[in-house]
Parts: sequence; structure tokens; C-alpha cells
Amino acid sequence: MSLAKTVLVQLSSLALGGTQINAVDFAMAVEDYGYRSVLFGPVDTLPPGGPSLLDVASARGVKIETYQRARGVLIKGAEELEQRARSIAADIIHVYGADAEPRTAFWGPCRWGRRPFIHTVYEMFVEPDTYQHTSLIIGTGYLQEELRNRPGPTTLISPPVDVASDAPNGDLAEQFRSGLNHLGKHLIVIVSRLDKWMKAYPVETAIRAMTYLADYDATLVVVGTGTEEARLIELGRRVNRSAAKTLVHFHGAMADPGPAYAGADILLGMGGSGARSLAFGRPLVVQGEWGTSELFCPESSKSLFRRSFWSAEPQLDAPENLADLLKDLIDSPEQREELGRFGREFAVKSFNLDAMSRQLASVYEQSFKRYGRLAWLRDVHREVPELADSMRRRMDPARYRRCPAGEA
Repeated sequence: MSLAKTVLVQLSSLALGGTQINAVDFAMAVEDYGYRSVLFGPVDTLPPGGPSLLDVASARGVKIETYQRARGVLIKGAEELEQRARSIAADIIHVYGADAEPRTAFWGPCRWGRRPFIHTVYEMFVEPDTYQHTSLIIGTGYLQEELRNRPGPTTLISPPVDVASDAPNGDLAEQFRSGLNHLGKHLIVIVSRLDKWMKAYPVETAIRAMTYLADYDATLVVVGTGTEEARLIELGRRVNRSAAKTLVHFHGAMADPGPAYAGADILLGMGGSGARSLAFGRPLVVQGEWGTSELFCPESSKSLFRRSFWSAEPQLDAPENLADLLKDLIDSPEQREELGRFGREFAVKSFNLDAMSRQLASVYEQSFKRYGRLAWLRDVHREVPELADSMRRRMDPARYRRCPAGEA
């Protein structure tokens, strides 16, 4: 058997988040295909308290090394990444996230096409300045159609779910529910970052929807933390006071929210959280960025899968619409069981970590043939203005600190 190839994985953040967790899962799984991954993440992105990606990685036996980012100086950041690539004898550079500073990889360890450059963008859109000749991995079906004329290879690999561990589990469910026996009989669970960008409004919609379920024996359990946490907690308190009962409960962040998924009667989610919800065999209501709510069922599954369980469409009367869906599910245990079974089968077929890792290993293998000096040179022209600006900043940093933005 040939020696394993080494992949340097550059992470954009060490906070809990779907893309970062995907990177950890892939690092664990591609070992079976001859690839050893070394993960690096910026230490300044660690949350000030509570669990982080380091906890997730530790539980999976994956090591993450931290570094201090060289902010605002491209060349310095590129040199640092180059040194790390040399120190681990990296064969491939894999950057995760649209905001992961891919230019440090381009001008550092991948300069002149010396190493293959893989870029995973699991966001819902790809920025126009993304490199055109790297191997790009996306997770959303409609992006594959939008990028069909992109000159570099573009591969659709769905965000993976470890369907062996993420599965219906009575012990996990009891573990979660035992500490919540003061809440309603029916637990509606949402696992999400509580950040303003994309996430807060769906959570707010769910909280407001609970005002219409005051006569039901149900509680919304919110698992996660973020910049909007305080505001959302206060909104939940107002809803609870108005109803004189606990309709909304904030659980905080969990390094592994598996018990929360398993213990739910109904799950709300979008993106990777939506995909993971299905694996636990629970009915899923997919929330959009601006308030849409759609029941995942055989009729909607193809469309929701193509959109990676997300929507940018606005919805009038969003809380009322979500409440109606939740009422129907609470009133019909048979429908919940049927939808949970369908969702589990869909997840096993569409998101299986083993199958997704096999695809990633294939991208790695093909990248040695597809990315070299010519591909790198074809993207250089896009970089010249920024490189020149970075060189000026490095030569005279004091001047650029003194100048107001836009005058340097």
C-alpha cells in the first residue's frame, strides 16, 4: 500500500459551525482512502466561553493546531502558511469556507501550482472573485447549474452526515429529555448558531410561532449560542410571560447536539442542521433565511435537497405559517413517524459520510492532474492589484496605520 498523502486543511473559524464540523468529519473519514489531514484554525476565532470546534475534533480523534492570523498583510500570511505546509510535508492544500482567506494559500504553499489547491464553499452562493481554476467543492445543487461554465473543476459533494452515529437512539433521547421534564410533552428543537447573518430571523420566527401554540403541550428548545443570543432570550421570556408557561427554552451550546436531535419530537433546521435532523428519524420543518417554513416530505424533498434546505424567499405571516405546520405534526403521531422514517432513508442515501468521503478522496486524487503551474497562472491576473497593495503595506506599515481608510 502506498504511503498516505498529507492534506493541510485551512479552517476559517474554530467556533461551532456546519462547514467547520464538516471539515473535521471529512478529515476523520478520508484516512480510509489514504489521506492524512492536518487542520489549522485561527486562535482568535475561538469563542470566549463554552464548547468550540476543538471539542468536536477531540471527540472524533482529530487534532487541530491553532495559529495567530497575520491580519491585513497578505504576504506575511502566505509565508506563515507556506512554513506550515513545509513542516508537515503537505501534498495538498484544502481551504474550507468562503471567508477562509484563500489568497494565503494561493500565494503561499500553492504558489506556481506547486501543490493542488482545493476550495470548499458550503455557503449558499459563491463570490465572483473566487478562484476560477482551482478544484471547487460545493454542497448546493443549484450552484452546480450556475457554475457550469466555470473553467476549473466543480464538484457537488453534499455536507456529510455520519449516519452510523447520527441515528434514532432511545438512550440519547432519554439523556436529553430527562433534564427537561419541566417542559411540554412535545419538544420542538432547533439547533443553530444564534448569529444575525442568516440564522437569527428563523429562530425569532420559531419563538413567535409558539405564541400560537399556547394551548398545546409543547415547548420550543433552542440549542446554540451567538451574537443575537441575548436579544432572542429576551424575546423568549416575553413569550413565556404572556402565556404564563414555558413555551420557549434556551439550552445553550452543545459540542455534540446529538442528544438534542434524538430527543426531539419535531426538528426545525436549515442547511447542514437540516440534513443531520433527517438522520435521526424525526420530522423536519425546513426554515428559510427570511421566514419560510416547509415540511420535508416526499413531495418537497427534491426541491429542498437542491436548495440545501434553505431559502432566501420572504414569507408573509411567517410565525402563523410555521405554527400551522407544527400543530398538524403535533396532532398526528402517525404522520410524524412516517415522515421520520422517510427522512432517515433519505439521509442515508444522500448524505452518508462514507460515500461523501469517497467522493472527496477522488477530488484529491484528480487534483494532482488538474492543478499545476498553468492553472495557477490563469488566476494570477486577478491578484495583481491586491498583491501590490499588500507589498506596499508591508514595506511601510506605519503609513497605512496613519492614513484613513481609502486614502492609502
